[in-house]
Amino acid sequence: MAREMSSSRTVSADSSQVFEALLPMPLELVFVHWHGPLPPVRSTVGPEPWRTPRQQRRVVLAGPGWMVETLTEVDPPNGFSYHLDQVHGPMRALIASVEGRWMFESGSFGTKITWTWIATPRAAARWLMPAFARLWTGYANKTLGHLEKILAAKVSPS
Repeated sequence: MAREMSSSRTVSADSSQVFEALLPMPLELVFVHWHGPLPPVRSTVGPEPWRTPRQQRRVVLAGPGWMVETLTEVDPPNGFSYHLDQVHGPMRALIASVEGRWMFESGSFGTKITWTWIATPRAAARWLMPAFARLWTGYANKTLGHLEKILAAKVSPS
């Protein structure tokens, strides 16, 4: 059974600014921290700019491992969705695939960014999903904190 995990943060920028900054941003600039066994992204191999549904790229992780990301939906300025599969490296034993989504909701104090993963575990690893969800939430919180700093430097406040 799939496990949904989500983390949010509000940033001082308009949702269209956040959308336009984040969608094409290289993953290696966004995912820079280790959190327990969850690695940063080393590089991506695939089409640029990253903007069109059905585009695919290989996401190369620090340490061993990579996965294939397919952009599944682009809904400016509200968000975008993607699918991860063909997982290689240490996460292969745990994760079969992921449905991911970045959502941007404008409000009076800026834009609420919500990052969601719906992870489908491998059958033998289902019992590990509660622990993985706690690790992923820590990873997501670090990532959103880092992203807030990047966006503060890239976009003007709303």
